[in-house]
Amino acid sequence: MKIGMLSRWNTACGVSLHAELVGREWVKMGHKLIVFAPNNIRPVGRDEGYVYRCFSDEGNGSGKPFLDPTPFLTEDYEIFVAQRIEWAPIKLLKEIFPEIRRRARTVYVVHERKPPTNPIFYEFDWDAIVCFDERYKRQWSRIFPEKIRIIPYPVPKIRRGDKLEARRILNLPLEEKIIFSYGWAPELHVTPILPHLSDLARNHQFTYLVLVDPNAVDRIKPEDFMIIRYERPTLEKLYTYLHAADICLIHKQPEEVREGEIVVSSSVLTCLGALTPILTSDTEFVSFLDKEVIKYRDARELKKILAEILEGKYDLEKTIRAAREYAEKNSQTEIARRFIRLFEEI
Repeated sequence: MKIGMLSRWNTACGVSLHAELVGREWVKMGHKLIVFAPNNIRPVGRDEGYVYRCFSDEGNGSGKPFLDPTPFLTEDYEIFVAQRIEWAPIKLLKEIFPEIRRRARTVYVVHERKPPTNPIFYEFDWDAIVCFDERYKRQWSRIFPEKIRIIPYPVPKIRRGDKLEARRILNLPLEEKIIFSYGWAPELHVTPILPHLSDLARNHQFTYLVLVDPNAVDRIKPEDFMIIRYERPTLEKLYTYLHAADICLIHKQPEEVREGEIVVSSSVLTCLGALTPILTSDTEFVSFLDKEVIKYRDARELKKILAEILEGKYDLEKTIRAAREYAEKNSQTEIARRFIRLFEEI
């Protein structure tokens, strides 16, 4: 099958990760892939030969939008997949969309938290609309009642690792308990919980390992119990950090989700395949998950659960088992296959 896909690619972003996980699986399956990508922001890897950087991304505020129509109109594809066209020069894309429709069936993957307000968004005629779960389906069925398909957000393939070997590779303490967090917005995902981890450090020995985007050097103040690394890792490097950790702590602020918005945590799903237990705040970001992660509602519960984990009193095995089952069911390979079945259907 010949597939063209418009999406961010090779960047630190949930949309990009989704595209990369399924796209690279399609290539492994023997399908032809062409990626129409914007100028890159927060790059995490080198582009493959099938990637065209052919438009500006309105989400990066880098100047006047542009779109080179040439690869869209000259490359050979029979399926066209678009991921979050709000982040593309939508007016320019709309001008060439009739020609895209003449040459290919079209599929839109919903990443939007709620239906856009831009009226141009609704002028695109898609053959199918892909949503991640029933929450999205309920919201988008009012707009596209006959076209909705549910295909969950993919999880990277399970990668087992050796804790001591990972720590040696990363030059981390071999014996201490390690709590690990990562993200490119430390003021949202790290700074708010530092006072609570500082309280915990008074009575418990641990290292708080934080992986931060290089652009955020001045946006986080280290504490004595912290190790901060400034890098934008590949998925493989991220999993080495996860394998080195005893627990992965992913904090989300409740106010990051406004009323009426629907979200999934690409950060949580990205980490799930490492089978390192994930502790995360109980927000809309993980409302679709249950036993696969450990949730805390407030600072008191956060400190209580972490204390039990550090003291070896918390049963992590049930969380790991549930995470493994979810990761196997929704692996990048299985999700890529579900997309191919959809392409064949339409």
